[in-house]
Amino acid sequence: MKNKLLILMALVVVMASCTKPTTSYYVQDSNRAWFADTANLTFTMRDDNGVSQSFSFSGIDQYMSEQESYFMCVYAGDIEFEHVYQSGISSFSTLNMSVSLTADHLEDEPEGTDDFRMDFGPAHYTMRIDGNKFYPRYCYDYGNDSEMEFMAEYFDAYCVQDIEYQCVMHLKLLDPAYAQSRFFPTEVYYAKHYGLIQCTLDDKLTLYRLPD
Repeated sequence: MKNKLLILMALVVVMASCTKPTTSYYVQDSNRAWFADTANLTFTMRDDNGVSQSFSFSGIDQYMSEQESYFMCVYAGDIEFEHVYQSGISSFSTLNMSVSLTADHLEDEPEGTDDFRMDFGPAHYTMRIDGNKFYPRYCYDYGNDSEMEFMAEYFDAYCVQDIEYQCVMHLKLLDPAYAQSRFFPTEVYYAKHYGLIQCTLDDKLTLYRLPD
């Protein structure tokens, strides 16, 4: 037993003295298509009452975050994760929006997925995403800390204002009664390469993307 302990201690010392590599995780290319392309960064949405508001998005930004990893309390190297995000503003500031992807490597999540987050007005939606496969986690209202359930589904195509958009993400709050804010987006349609194409606020007022 003593010899085994000495061997284990020796291995720990060797590990501590070796140069530790950095393990890097990057967002999958198949998920990057959910960001709006350069040609689609500005657009107009019109609601059921005929009121229009403009949206303007930034280009895609990226950075790496780093954290240390340990094995048996001994430093085992650094792990870095890629974060990719895109943010936008609306002429109606209550509906500012941002979308982000993080290459989190989590053992309790589906293999090969990235962390997808959408902040839209007072709403925060988060799920795991693998191309066209979605694994909803939770959403919440920034004015209310309680977590709410939502559904996420994929459409090959969806038509808005006589324009057919390919590859569309559909998010819908399962119980709209939980939404606390007046302008909480309870339903969202979001297309690859385009971004937001339709949304419903507080399960009452729907906005549609107008053709360019």
